[in-house]
Amino acid sequence: MRRFNDRPLPARPGPPGPIPPPPTRRRGEVLPPGVRRQRRSARTGLPPRVPLGPPRARRQRASAAPGGRIRQRRTPQMRALRVALIILAVICGCGLAGVAAVYAAYQGYKTGLPDAQTLAGMEPPLDSRVVDANGTLIGLLHDNGNRHQHIALDQVSRWVKLATVDVEDRHFYENGSWDLPRIVKAGWDDVRHTGATQGASTITEQLAKISFLSPERSLDRKVKELILGIEIENNFSKNQILEMYLNRVSFGNHSIGIESAAQTYFEKKSRDLDLAESSMLAGLPNSPVFLNPLDHPVGQTVNANSKARQQVVLQAMVNNGDITQQQADFAYQEPLVFHTAGESEPAVTNFIVYLRQYLDQHFGDAYIKPGGWTIIATLDPKKQAIAEKSVHDGIAKIYERYNAHDGALVSMDPRNGAVLAMVGAWDPNNPGVGQLNMATRPLQPGSTIKVFTYTTAIATRKFTMTTPIVDGPIRLDDGSNSGYSPHNYDHSFHGVCALARCLGNSYNIPAVKVEAAVGIPTITDLEIAAGLNSLSSPKNRPKPNQFAATLGGLTYGVSPLEMANGISTIADMGVHHDPTPVVRVTDARGKVLYALDAKDQGRRVMPANAAFIISEITSNDANRYSAFGPHGDLTLPDRRVSAKTGTTEFFSANWTLGWTPTLVNVVWVGNPSGSCLKPSDRARADVRGRLGDQLDDPLSPNDLAHFGLQPKDDHCGHLEGSTGITGAAPIWHSYMSQALADASKDWYPRPNDVTATGPGDDAVFYLPGTTGPPPGTVPAPGTGSPDATGGTGCYYYGPAADQANPCRYVGPTSPQSPPAPAPTANPPPPTTP
Repeated sequence: MRRFNDRPLPARPGPPGPIPPPPTRRRGEVLPPGVRRQRRSARTGLPPRVPLGPPRARRQRASAAPGGRIRQRRTPQMRALRVALIILAVICGCGLAGVAAVYAAYQGYKTGLPDAQTLAGMEPPLDSRVVDANGTLIGLLHDNGNRHQHIALDQVSRWVKLATVDVEDRHFYENGSWDLPRIVKAGWDDVRHTGATQGASTITEQLAKISFLSPERSLDRKVKELILGIEIENNFSKNQILEMYLNRVSFGNHSIGIESAAQTYFEKKSRDLDLAESSMLAGLPNSPVFLNPLDHPVGQTVNANSKARQQVVLQAMVNNGDITQQQADFAYQEPLVFHTAGESEPAVTNFIVYLRQYLDQHFGDAYIKPGGWTIIATLDPKKQAIAEKSVHDGIAKIYERYNAHDGALVSMDPRNGAVLAMVGAWDPNNPGVGQLNMATRPLQPGSTIKVFTYTTAIATRKFTMTTPIVDGPIRLDDGSNSGYSPHNYDHSFHGVCALARCLGNSYNIPAVKVEAAVGIPTITDLEIAAGLNSLSSPKNRPKPNQFAATLGGLTYGVSPLEMANGISTIADMGVHHDPTPVVRVTDARGKVLYALDAKDQGRRVMPANAAFIISEITSNDANRYSAFGPHGDLTLPDRRVSAKTGTTEFFSANWTLGWTPTLVNVVWVGNPSGSCLKPSDRARADVRGRLGDQLDDPLSPNDLAHFGLQPKDDHCGHLEGSTGITGAAPIWHSYMSQALADASKDWYPRPNDVTATGPGDDAVFYLPGTTGPPPGTVPAPGTGSPDATGGTGCYYYGPAADQANPCRYVGPTSPQSPPAPAPTANPPPPTTP
């Protein structure tokens, strides 16, 4: 066995003799090697080490050995090189550690950031477009007022693209997502407090910032911006990035994206922008509020800051070789005509407000989040224009005379529930009433609601057209100590009237008697089914003994829109259609979300025969001439039309409604505010004492003048004597005569289960199983002679009926038979409800 070298091992010595004690050693004395070995053996108890060979000579320096190799000395250059190599090794080690640390930090940031691949689906909420029946844009629906329309990059003006890249990121197409020299320069400019044509963020980084990050300025956010920029570059092409940026950056004035900005400021599509317009818009994202071109002193046409920014943009385009200096000068000098957001998009009308409420109810907020819907509205632009003019002109004529300061109109197609026209205020620019939509506001309906009372009476077969009713005193138990005793608007009694005449002349007492006989719950059920949905509220539903309900004495009332919908049910022969402002709704992908279908969406809620008879009663001018005179505003000269007026308590407001088989129209006239009494005056003890029982009345300015008080505003209080025939009827007549000018003059065909007796307007109609009153008891319509149709009895209340002959009126006054209206006469109608 060999160890360490090839020399032979010496022979193992024999057993050692006694080991002499090691010699003592004085301090500083150097012992011979053998003695040192003996001392070591004495300490350890082991035999002394035996050398394996002859002792090796100490290695001498080559330079000192005779004939040996000469070794060079270390020079200062060699030492420097060695140090440099060591430093380089340390730097490389640190660099690798730094790279590892940076990579770990990058991955850590990346893990906590959104996935850049989701950027394509992060489009800001899009505008939804509303067009009318002719395809004209009538509304833009936004999220939080921000206007945004997406536009493809190839549809954007080349000047916009060049200006944006040149001023925001001139190396956009050459570099990656970040530009180190640019960051350093921006930092240096910031330190020196000097301006620059470009900021530190590239277009890609700005896209990351507006899409994923909050707006605060911090190192942490900048790092996230850089990392997201890298990820965006790895997932999208340059053109995709530029398209997303131009569609998502804010240009101020609630305009998100270049397409919305072009339409807001210049009422143009972005593809039609010229160099001057493009350079102006391209500069705005730098600071949309500070550079707002519309924010300028009176007498100037543009914000000086935005004009200066335009010059910066143009100069950047010159520096990058995209335009000449001459082009830049011409563009800078070009006068620009700006528009406000209100000018560049359709006005928010009462109809648009109603349409948004409809969409909220049926679709939530999906039409603005994510938006992008196309909504074809039911609005007929021709009828809407007629409605607006009719209401405006009609109120203007009675504004001062009757203290009538507002009006509303709703027109519908009864065959499908489509809202064709809506006016919520007589003047949308009026500061007092212009912002109120009275068309959808609950209001006291007055006598117009009697139509449903009589419809129910006929549908239940408890009454017929010719059932005689005594218009005389009555007292009904309503749970109070005094009971309920209704009065007519003229505070007189009119004797016996057939049901058709009682309804046509809008007498109150007969209506209450019919209501009591049929039952208020039954009438209310039909009203709700027909479309008066406000009555379904427990707070507004009439109680079984609330007899004022048929006179319009409801707790909260119904809106003109509801009333139009209820009348549309009668006008469509008892088939109800929910009111709708839209014909068709499609989402951003073109999927149809809603389509108006009259057949599938309609439902019958009352018999067609009862609806037909009510239409016959309300369209016969002879049934109302006692109160309204012949050939008034409730008639049309060229066609048959149904109509009914209503006047509320204290003459607070008045209504007129009417219909044909194809058109329903409801008009309201009044004031949006109740009493004109100021709250401060109401709190005064002396005022309360002077007003007494009138304190809670809808006091008008004239009422307050008697007490030396000033009204709180100029659109309050009751009307000064105006009724449905003098207030709402002229507006109704104006609209109907124009809106139906080109319409068919067809009327309802008689249902097969309706019996008819008599010719033309003198015909009387009965449901199966019902007949008229006994012969010779009630004057025939329009003749003053007894009706000879036979009958089943009379519906009289109280002592006004002769017990021996219940159909003979024995009240304090005898009814007079007015003459029939002359076919060609057209005298002015009397001023009665």
